[in-house]
Amino acid sequence: MQLDVYDISAPDYTVSHELLHMLSMSQQTPQINFHMTTGDDERDAKIMAAGTELYDAVLHLQIYPQQVKLGLIDENVSELYFQGVLAQLQPEQPDQVDEWMVLRTVKLLDALVFFADKQDQIRPKLQELYPQCLAAAEKLAQGLLEKPVSGPQKMRAAIVKLWRGFDEQLSAWGQNPLGLNDFISLEPVLSERQTRLFVSQLFEVYHSSLQDNLHFKPAYIVRYKSDRQNSSILPEPAGDKEKFFRSFYAAKIGEILPQIHVDYLQR
Repeated sequence: MQLDVYDISAPDYTVSHELLHMLSMSQQTPQINFHMTTGDDERDAKIMAAGTELYDAVLHLQIYPQQVKLGLIDENVSELYFQGVLAQLQPEQPDQVDEWMVLRTVKLLDALVFFADKQDQIRPKLQELYPQCLAAAEKLAQGLLEKPVSGPQKMRAAIVKLWRGFDEQLSAWGQNPLGLNDFISLEPVLSERQTRLFVSQLFEVYHSSLQDNLHFKPAYIVRYKSDRQNSSILPEPAGDKEKFFRSFYAAKIGEILPQIHVDYLQR
């Protein structure tokens, strides 16, 4: 594995940040996967970028404090981070909704996580430049910062809620939602008891209008019933579909998920 660092303004911060992300992959962190396509590469890229940024904001609840404890985030790094946000985002035009709303909101949300204990220092400037998106980011951040998000189950719940809240905000602005909860597969977190249940007790299969990005056939989303989050997808089955899905629903969760190459975390 190789990390290429092109911005050497604060290389210790940058490298440690990426290493902590890699470390999180080996720990009890629900992973995301992209198995579907809208048929439009540009839209796919937008959905994946926004979904990943929001996912990372949840991971950053733990990563940024770790960097602070290690002495890798100081006043200089904080200022560089903030100036980077301002340089990347175009100011809003009064009362206008434009194509920058997605990027502004995800970046401002991450800034609120980064400056969790120092938001008063950055809020005036952000309010001046990005009033609508800041209000949206603050609403999304409220659920993340009110109480600790620890353990895979709470982390997964925070990610699901954040994706859904983001799409709701886009709809409120009159923009097309990205469909993050359907498009992105998020590892389920199951108890040992749940792995002994039948698929039909925890999951439902939803026929999507999207295609899987491997065979480019209609995709069937395996949703977790309690939150309707995409846990994985099934490509269109060959042969008798009704027989296939009856068999799938009747299978034990702990046995069928490995067979269809679906990873899960156990709590």
